[in-house]
Amino acid sequence: MKKRQRTVLILQGGGALGAYQAGVFDALSHGKIDVDWVIGTSIGAINSAVIAGNPPEHRVAKLRALWDSLSSSTPDFPPSWLMWMPWLQAASQSAATNNTITNGVPGFFTPRSGALWDLHQVRPIADASFYDTSPLKTTLERYVDFDYLNSKRTRLTVCAVDVENGQVKLFDSHRQKEPITPEHIMASGALPPGFPAIQIDGRYYWDGGIYSNSPLDVFLRDHCDEDALCFMVDVWDPTESAPTSISEAMARYKSIQYASRSMEQLESQQRIQDLQRAIRALGDELPAAAKKRGALAKLLAMGHDRTVNVVHLILKAREGEDTFKDIDFNAESVDGRWHAGHHDAVRALSHKAWLQPLPPHAGLTIHELPQE
Repeated sequence: MKKRQRTVLILQGGGALGAYQAGVFDALSHGKIDVDWVIGTSIGAINSAVIAGNPPEHRVAKLRALWDSLSSSTPDFPPSWLMWMPWLQAASQSAATNNTITNGVPGFFTPRSGALWDLHQVRPIADASFYDTSPLKTTLERYVDFDYLNSKRTRLTVCAVDVENGQVKLFDSHRQKEPITPEHIMASGALPPGFPAIQIDGRYYWDGGIYSNSPLDVFLRDHCDEDALCFMVDVWDPTESAPTSISEAMARYKSIQYASRSMEQLESQQRIQDLQRAIRALGDELPAAAKKRGALAKLLAMGHDRTVNVVHLILKAREGEDTFKDIDFNAESVDGRWHAGHHDAVRALSHKAWLQPLPPHAGLTIHELPQE
């Protein structure tokens, strides 16, 4: 009898780049892919909360409304000007980024008065940041039904880091006793020094991306023998052209830093999962009496019989993007990333490579989307 297969969605951190993840989910939803578990860090945690915190039929609309509310417009230049003077387009994009830096993003974060002028001023940890994220709580309450989320119909896990001990902290709707609140989601996205630490039960937490921006291991550490189809959605492109300016070098450095060695993690986990599957296969060849021997039984317990298919989708970097692309909430940029995510997910669903037969020893198989 065929084992049940869980569907897992893993969403990386990346600020405004997270619109790509929303586009991916849009396509998965229309492709009738039901998600059982959503795992997110930072903006991935916010998208995850909207998905897990709404009935399936409302999720795409809520994501769209959220991203529309965060989007800003650029200065309106006549099309003829942009045709003859392309530098105006760059100027308008820069103006949008400067506006975010200066004024924040309505419903997300606002500048904290005086924070830039004295970095050494003693402040409470909840105020030690350039921006105030208290508006995000109201936004989350608007687009996430926390009663529905805590009813545990869809499992949610978001990742944060304990400020004092530096260890990752998982807030999991299926594992913790207390309910998930807006503060848990805000903690996962509290990237310093821009955003302040968030207090939960007497502890302060920062963005989970400080520890690991790609929370694949959260899923693979889960002790479960169920087969799984995992959509891992990354928004930082680890493979780009060599930079030709200081600005491009800064952008490239940021991409490498936050890509979090996703491919390396995947390949390492593939070896581990394949070995665990091999242990189970070898154990099946042993006589029943041998399996009960103390030392051997402990070794056999390290094996499992599940198969994990990972569909790895990556937002490809666009030419001309700078180091501030993750705060580029320009409506045109947000819409473009949404459509890119939708397009890539539709292509992945058309291939359905995970339906192909796998060798008996395969514990984890990686499906990379071919470049167009």
